[in-house]
Amino acid sequence: MEIEKYKCADCDIKSKAVSILKSVELDALEKGCSQTIFHKGELLIKEGAPAGYIVYIRDGFVKICKKGIGNKDFILNISKKGAYLNIQNLNSRDKNYLFSAFAITETKVCFIDIESFGNLLKRNGTFALEVITYIFNDEMNYFDRLLNIIQQQLPGRLANALLYFKNQVYCENPFMINLTRTELASLIGTSRESVTRLIKEFHDTGIIRADKNKITVLDEKRLEDIKYKG
Repeated sequence: MEIEKYKCADCDIKSKAVSILKSVELDALEKGCSQTIFHKGELLIKEGAPAGYIVYIRDGFVKICKKGIGNKDFILNISKKGAYLNIQNLNSRDKNYLFSAFAITETKVCFIDIESFGNLLKRNGTFALEVITYIFNDEMNYFDRLLNIIQQQLPGRLANALLYFKNQVYCENPFMINLTRTELASLIGTSRESVTRLIKEFHDTGIIRADKNKITVLDEKRLEDIKYKG
């Protein structure tokens, strides 16, 4: 774990919300902020631990997990550069982290003191509006993914996940899925064996090309059809 030091005002990857802040507000944010690098597999925050920070992802990819039945970890989402984690804990009634977060690549993050962040929300209405907009969009993404898992059969869920990776997470084609087959199965609510079998079927029928964790979408229209019919 390494530490980087820089001024918030000089950061070239500020979020849209933070870009709104004035110099004096950026100085206040910086006083409550520390920067850290996590290596692949390392834990950023732990579900149930005291929640003292908002986490901003400066670079890299993170899997968000929550304990379910049998104390099993279920992957809720993949977050990337520009995402805030733990923003739900701005509600002072929630004193503990609501989920765990693990780096799935080398990941650079800012830990922002939750009280300092909350004070900025009170002082700057435009900043608060941008944060509320972020929370709304983030929640709608969760709702959409939950609805798909409930309503879709397995082929539709996998198609939806592959399109999610291509168009929202990695934004490129081909792309590397930084998840094991077991983790991908957790994301879409099935078994490792089922995921492996279905990826092979998609590969054999020319919908995708799968080379270990490197995925190339060859026929996006067919993948979209499976998503909506699945």
